Amino acid sequence: MAITFSTGIKLTDFTLVDKSPQYSNKSWTGQIIQRSTGVQYYEFSFVLNFNKDLYPEVNKFISLYKQGRPFQMSMGHFSKYLGKQTGALAVKSAVQKGVYKFQTTAANKLEVGTMIQFAYHKKLYSVIANDGTTVSIFPALQANIQANETVNYNALIIEGTLLPDNDYQVTSTNIMQVQFKCQEVVR
Repeated sequence: MAITFSTGIKLTDFTLVDKSPQYSNKSWTGQIIQRSTGVQYYEFSFVLNFNKDLYPEVNKFISLYKQGRPFQMSMGHFSKYLGKQTGALAVKSAVQKGVYKFQTTAANKLEVGTMIQFAYHKKLYSVIANDGTTVSIFPALQANIQANETVNYNALIIEGTLLPDNDYQVTSTNIMQVQFKCQEVVR
């Protein structure tokens, strides 16, 4: 379940960074060769703004998650789908980890570039091709998906952990602020 904060705590400045490990080389003919060399993941950051009386709630969040415990949260505007697909979407048949294509139970209109995730794991994937029933994604599946598993394309959440280089610096004013740096969980 995604974490939520009291209404007095405002989450701002959510930033999402694609960390696709890539290799490139320029041959003697001038041709550039590019390859993905590992697992793609996202890093993200956000700022919490709050009044000093809500500091214990923020401190509780820091205490619970600074040792690498995963948490889930909305990505704000990145979570909202703005494309043409409507209605439920599901996987037609089971697909093994490592495969980058799946078929849907019905025709779909997911656009290239759309972020999706599956019901039983929260890894974020990007649609890189779609012929209406077969969807290609990047990166390749990080976990098996089951037949009839729901494909989520709206109200996405990200599962992440706080990075160890956070300094948890909190301003000491009436309106306090702290920035968090995080990484998507990749399993």
